[in-house]
Amino acid sequence: MPPPDLLTVSGVDASYDRIQVLFGASLRVTAGETVAVCGPNGVGKSTLLRVLSGLLRPDAGTVTFDGADITRTPAVRRVRLGVTTVVGQSAFGSLSVVENLRIHGYAQRSADVRLGVEAALAVFPRLAQRADQPAATLSGGERQMLVLAKALIQRPRLLLIDELSLGLAPIVVGGLMQMVRRLNATGLTVVVVEQSVNVATMLADRLYFLEKGAVAAEHTAAELRARPDLAAALTLGGHA
Repeated sequence: MPPPDLLTVSGVDASYDRIQVLFGASLRVTAGETVAVCGPNGVGKSTLLRVLSGLLRPDAGTVTFDGADITRTPAVRRVRLGVTTVVGQSAFGSLSVVENLRIHGYAQRSADVRLGVEAALAVFPRLAQRADQPAATLSGGERQMLVLAKALIQRPRLLLIDELSLGLAPIVVGGLMQMVRRLNATGLTVVVVEQSVNVATMLADRLYFLEKGAVAAEHTAAELRARPDLAAALTLGGHA
């Protein structure tokens, strides 16, 4: 029996003021899976992630998490349910790596926070080497590691990542991808918004492609690796 769907998005419309961005977007993510949402700039990828995280309420459609309708559930409540979002490389620059991690355990007991910090540093040994350094002194790749580590403090069941590879050198992206794979191997379900199809096919099990705010195609990573012509067409915003 296949694993159940942990996340289901059905017919979602979303807009900013009167400008509609998403048009009937639908997708599903099974428990323990890594799914990528791809497409050119401006097709609604980050808007979809905002809907999933609870930062933007859709105009129509439903979002279901672990069998419960969370369409109108606030973002703070979604974090408590196990939905955590990673956006950019934001951190408190004047605080140390460990202090940044501790802040994200605000809703937990101090003993749990200590264990969470130790576990996060075990996953990211490079951060452990810089535990007492101010976050402002970290490289771009290290800041991205810190953001992922902070997410782990919240013990998510579903991790939403916006543009993992944006602005980073290929060797750094490779290291981050390895980290995300390790997290997924522990049972963590991952949805990543990613403009690079090459990165997405190496990271995800399945890929959804957005075009003009709607899901235009769905393929497995294996299908796209075998069809570079199709991957190139989808990258440019055209689907077969």
